[in-house]
Amino acid sequence: MAATAPPAGAFTAVNRLDVNPLPQAGAFEVIQSRGAGPRQFWCAAADYARRELGAPASQRIVLARPRHPAATAPGRTAVTFRMAPRGARPESRGGVSTTVRIPGEAYSTFFARGFCEDGKSDRFDRPWLSP
Repeated sequence: MAATAPPAGAFTAVNRLDVNPLPQAGAFEVIQSRGAGPRQFWCAAADYARRELGAPASQRIVLARPRHPAATAPGRTAVTFRMAPRGARPESRGGVSTTVRIPGEAYSTFFARGFCEDGKSDRFDRPWLSP
């Protein structure tokens, strides 16, 4: 099977998920990778928002479309996000779990970037995980 070239403007987030811009201003999709869950999607969205879009820590990222066939990567699944206008404060539903199933769910770029810290330490940094 031949490898396909990444779309123009493709970005690889710190957690190795691909993020591709969409034609709508401030919209982008995070391409699902094996084992990726909600926290990984939000991490990739925040990393893209900060490093590619230059979003300030307080700007909110909004889940625009739950898992769907990717527009920028045929045969793959993606989650679409958009940046809320600066100063806008769309609110999350306030649940205790993170999701990519509810359109309108929103986190600040700073908060979502915190999901990138998951799993960065190994068992030696967390002695309670050692046998």
